[in-house]
Amino acid sequence: MGFTTETRSLSVDETTSSALSCDYQAAIQFLFGRIDYERTNKIPYGTRVFKLDRMHHFVELLGNPTKDIPIVHIAGTKGKGSTSEFLASIASEAGYRVGQYTSPHLDRLEERFSINRQHCSQQDIVDLITEIIPIVKQLDAEETEEGGPTFFEITTAMALLHFRNQKIDLGILEVGLGGRLDSTNVCDPLLTIITSISYDHTSLLGNSLAEIAAEKAGIIKPGIPLISGVTSEEAKPVIQSVATKHAAPVLTVNHDFETTIVQRKSTEEQNWPSSEKFHFHQPQNSSLIVYSDLSIRLKGKHQIQNAAVAIAATSVLNQHGFSISEDAIRKGIAKVQLPARIECLSQEPVVIVDSSHNDASAAALVDVLETHFGHKKRRLILALSNDKDHPRIIETLLPCFDEIWFTRYRSNPRNADPAKLFEIASELPTATNCQLHVQADTTAAFQAALQSTSSEDLLCVTGSFFIAGEFRKFYLER
Repeated sequence: MGFTTETRSLSVDETTSSALSCDYQAAIQFLFGRIDYERTNKIPYGTRVFKLDRMHHFVELLGNPTKDIPIVHIAGTKGKGSTSEFLASIASEAGYRVGQYTSPHLDRLEERFSINRQHCSQQDIVDLITEIIPIVKQLDAEETEEGGPTFFEITTAMALLHFRNQKIDLGILEVGLGGRLDSTNVCDPLLTIITSISYDHTSLLGNSLAEIAAEKAGIIKPGIPLISGVTSEEAKPVIQSVATKHAAPVLTVNHDFETTIVQRKSTEEQNWPSSEKFHFHQPQNSSLIVYSDLSIRLKGKHQIQNAAVAIAATSVLNQHGFSISEDAIRKGIAKVQLPARIECLSQEPVVIVDSSHNDASAAALVDVLETHFGHKKRRLILALSNDKDHPRIIETLLPCFDEIWFTRYRSNPRNADPAKLFEIASELPTATNCQLHVQADTTAAFQAALQSTSSEDLLCVTGSFFIAGEFRKFYLER
């Protein structure tokens, strides 16, 4: 018996799709072939690599694509992504064309570049890389020591080009690391935002909240308004001092604007909340802005503060010619949903995936779990990056869980050794109340934890964007 071979010609659509796939893979290969400090254990922060002269030159060679675009520049230890999303949703609801640049991505590079909260396409990636390669090659030829533009510098340039190509009305740029030396700090913003200050990247940004605040405050520009969500008593004076030095007007949470949480009924406390509700108050000139009974889907008190920062930003935008109504604010914040921000993937059992990666975000996660799930058995899958404060994070999380699997993510070489995480946890006094496991194989850890979790229990996965992305994909494909 022989084999019958059937041949056919590809349709025009299939040929176009195949060509796009090849071009896209080549574009991705080029981009990920660059130096990528998101995937590097040692980051030379403060050296020539992290000075902005090269990035300024890069932007100039591209024709300064955002010189005529109003930009909101957002820094902060945590809350940048949520605040960006709230503000983008509000402005989109008001009828504006809004571009966003965020990092890192959970699954695909396209997530970093959005227009009206819709990720860019593969064709967009190909077009942007094609436009940018000649400039990168020129910069490579001019560079003698550090090897030319990095991955993040190139993606920042891609975002600026995307903004220009899409003729946006408002651009939102999220800082990658720190602020003062970040590639995004070449923009000339209409407004700056600093969402929060807590301990993270201490080896790079400083060992105190004041030192970290000074790096974040590097985005403050002369005369440009600043919205501050900073609540740390150590960090606030630093932010205010830099703003005063630059004659930058400041609106600060709990001083110039504030929120009041709408308390839930006791019968709702043990159920996963459909929304968080709050009131917003902001004195303005001789009047008072009051928005009552606002609602957001993102969970936690910290998300209420992020929403408040975005709402306060609209008052500044309106002073600069925008027209954002209360209705747009209400509808905009209510629509926001973000993957891996205390995201509930299932109700029976409750499965939560979260991108917490420092002690402050871990504490916010614990607060939500303790508030709404006091009666359930709680299990945790934890994978951290090796440059994080492991003892502080583990000490925050450990008392909240009955069982923990320490593992590692596979998508980035910055992963921490799960055996070392296990050792740290084992030495804590609260470890006697928690069953601890080490499972270096990520998939095996996922499977073991899920098998141990009954329909009455809760399973949480957290520690980084990388483990959140890997578990999220694994779980949703099951």
